[in-house]
Amino acid sequence: MQVVYSLWLYGRTFLFTIFFFPIILPIALFSSTLLYKYARFLSKTIFWLFNIKIDVRGDFPNNGPYILMHNHTSFLDLFCLPTIIKGPYTGIVAKKNFKIPLIGAILKKLNAIPINRSNYKSSKESISIAETFLKKGLHIAIFPEGTRTTTGRLNPFKKGGFHMAINTQTKILPIIVKGLYNIKPKTRWTIKPGIMRIIITTPITVNNKTVNQLLDEVQSIYLKADLS
Repeated sequence: MQVVYSLWLYGRTFLFTIFFFPIILPIALFSSTLLYKYARFLSKTIFWLFNIKIDVRGDFPNNGPYILMHNHTSFLDLFCLPTIIKGPYTGIVAKKNFKIPLIGAILKKLNAIPINRSNYKSSKESISIAETFLKKGLHIAIFPEGTRTTTGRLNPFKKGGFHMAINTQTKILPIIVKGLYNIKPKTRWTIKPGIMRIIITTPITVNNKTVNQLLDEVQSIYLKADLS
């Protein structure tokens, strides 16, 4: 039954995005304001189509920009932050996501920064580009783990985002996402609809902290949380 239901959810999501969203996209491309609204609408609709309810705890703070970090448990993570972000933003995104029809076009228009984490030089260049956007006042979204967990437990954090925070003296906003691992983990193709909880925490200052100190402080927030 779960297999049949999952096929239905994938099917209706595919048809809706292929036939409906391309009609709106050309209109959204006229301005960044419309595009951000479009990205939010698209993201919320994706969750609705997969029968996933969104439960947001906390308020997105003003006085940014921030480096937005959240745990990485599912391909659906890509649609989490657009549902809550206030203000202009972009993100560091795995290079392969730019090949996804429609999603890739939106990522490019949002100036998303492709990253190849298997190539150190390329990763360093991506972080450098992200720093220029931070200086322009855009939030930067990043998965500090780098890749999706296959166990439900937190993967070790990469240091790139923390170097970026210290280099630009930008606060980090940890965002905890719960529920998506049970709904759609990397190791299972079927969808198990449920509730996705997004917890917006308090921004972390970077003043007088080393990269390792900052990494440990942010990582401890996730380790103390029940990510199931």
